[in-house]
Amino acid sequence: MFEEMFKEEENTSSDNEMDRGIRLTCADESVFSALAHYYSRTEKGESLCGMPVHLFYPNEEQEHEASASIDEVAWRNTMLISDVQAKSLPTAVLKEQDVICVYRTDSEENFIACAERLAALQEDDGDRCARPAVLCFVDADSAKAYICGSGLWAPRRSQVVGATWDDVLPLLASTKGNLRWISGAILPWEEMPVRNSAARGVQLIFRGSKDLSMFDVMEKSEAIAGRFADGVNVLWQIEVHDKNEILVFVAQTMS
Repeated sequence: MFEEMFKEEENTSSDNEMDRGIRLTCADESVFSALAHYYSRTEKGESLCGMPVHLFYPNEEQEHEASASIDEVAWRNTMLISDVQAKSLPTAVLKEQDVICVYRTDSEENFIACAERLAALQEDDGDRCARPAVLCFVDADSAKAYICGSGLWAPRRSQVVGATWDDVLPLLASTKGNLRWISGAILPWEEMPVRNSAARGVQLIFRGSKDLSMFDVMEKSEAIAGRFADGVNVLWQIEVHDKNEILVFVAQTMS
C-alpha cells in the first residue's frame, strides 16, 4: 500500500530540489490556482513584462515554524509562455529564468526557430543541466498539464516516489543541437498510451489513493514501457491524489 510509504516520505527531512519555492510567471491565472493546492502559502508577486507572477512558498517542516520571508527562500524562476510571447520578451528576462516552458501556437517552422533561440541562451551549470532549462510542448494543454501535474513543482511531502531535475531534464529538456517536442496525456488507470516508436524519453506520473499497491504501479509501468521502443528511458513517479489516473509525457526529436 502507498500509505506506509507516504508516511515515510512525510517524515523525511531534506533540502531536495523539490522543496524550493516557485516563482511562476504565466498569463493564465487558472494555472496558479491548480498549482496552489500543493502549497500552504502563496502570494502574488510583482508582474513581469505585463504577465502575472505568483510565489509558491515551500511548506514548513513544522506547523509552529515561522513563515519564511521572500528573501529567505531559494526560488526556482519558472515561466510558462507561448512561442509568440517568447518572441517579444527581452533576452535578459529569459536568461534570468531557471525553467522556461514554451508551447506551440505558431507554425512548426517558427516554433523550431523559437526553441533554437531559447536553447542558444543556455549556459553550462556544471554537472547539472544547462540553464535555463527549456521544455518545449506541442500545445498549451500539454504544457499546462505538465506545470500543474508533473510533481516536480510540488513539495517533497506530496510525493510517494518522486523525481528530481537531474532525473527528468535529460529525458525531456531541449538543449543546443538536441531539440525535443513534449506531448502530454492524462489517462484513466485502465487505459494505455498510444504506441510511439519515435519517443526518446517518457515520464509517467501515477496518481491515486493511498490504497493503491506498489505492485499495481510497477506492473502498469512495465506494460506502458512496452508501448515504446526498446532502450527508451521511462521514468515514473507516484503522487497521492483524489483521482486514479496516469499522466504521460513523451519527448521526441524535433524534425
